Amino acid sequence: MEYIAESLLSKKIYKLALMLREMDINVYIYGPKGVGKSYLAKFIAPNAKMYNEKINEADEVIAENIQNDFKFNFKRVIATGETPLYGDLKDKFTMEIELKPLNERKEDIPAFIEYFKNNIQKELNIQKEIKIDIDSNDNLHTLKQKIYKKFLCSDYDKDSIIDVLKDFFRKNYTEDDSYNSMLKIFDKALIEVLLEKHKSKLQVANHLKINRHTLTKKVNELEN
Repeated sequence: MEYIAESLLSKKIYKLALMLREMDINVYIYGPKGVGKSYLAKFIAPNAKMYNEKINEADEVIAENIQNDFKFNFKRVIATGETPLYGDLKDKFTMEIELKPLNERKEDIPAFIEYFKNNIQKELNIQKEIKIDIDSNDNLHTLKQKIYKKFLCSDYDKDSIIDVLKDFFRKNYTEDDSYNSMLKIFDKALIEVLLEKHKSKLQVANHLKINRHTLTKKVNELEN
């Protein structure tokens, strides 16, 4: 199993993880959602079983979101959580590792994109280039979801888009929504794509055959 480490923070953790693979000590990995805690745990202990209440004995287990009532009936525990440990539970672990959010190790993001793309291409048997828009709040979960959506939508035709919109309206439309408020969904998607393509509001306005001031007004409304 490979471990992605392009940022300085991740490279330090990678070196530490290599040492921990050879040591029979309990390790606690913590950080916010979607930073790769389970990914690191599986790298440290590739043969460990995922813990559940039915497992009574095992050499190694990976316990996600560990709680105070956890029974340490195992030779080694690699546990994860969102916050540091305190008290008696903290004393059960020899090593603690904090994983920072992706926006604090941005050098890792392109490598994770390629990793997810390659895996999803194999899974879906799709060979296409896709563009991923990164948000500063993205984590590994949202990044993977974006790539899945891009690949799944890459072959959509008009009928497929209409089916998606029907599902969206069934789920989200309320009596308080007006026709104009629904049209903003189409306006936002179309105008943002055309601005990416043409770079100039004047060119976009000409393409849409509307007044430039009308376009500016629409853009301002969509931003608000």
